[in-house]
Amino acid sequence: MDRWQGRVALVTGASAGIGAELCRTLVQQGMVVVGCARNVDKIKAIAEEINVKLSPGKLVPIKCDLTKESEILALFDEISKTFGRLDVCINNAGLAHDSPLLTGSTSDFRNMLDVSKRSSLSL
Repeated sequence: MDRWQGRVALVTGASAGIGAELCRTLVQQGMVVVGCARNVDKIKAIAEEINVKLSPGKLVPIKCDLTKESEILALFDEISKTFGRLDVCINNAGLAHDSPLLTGSTSDFRNMLDVSKRSSLSL
């Protein structure tokens, strides 16, 4: 992982689960990690964890709702202005609704698809 030290990574869905663990691990390996999610306070809490604060890398929390194109564009503008580059993009964001296939709400399904679609378009 030495070749990744100082490189800039973006992790979507960084507030919990796999995304949060990816942020912790990449920061511990010396990467600058932009963690984005709708709930930026959870990412800020991760950035304040002692093992993250003492790591050679850095976690930068940014709020971004991937169903909103304007927020995606603002995210990439901020990354470009702040770091001048993006070396790794991990599209981890996702969500699920407790909606059975035959009786679930089409708006719930649309919301799930929109998050997946926007996440993959962010590249």
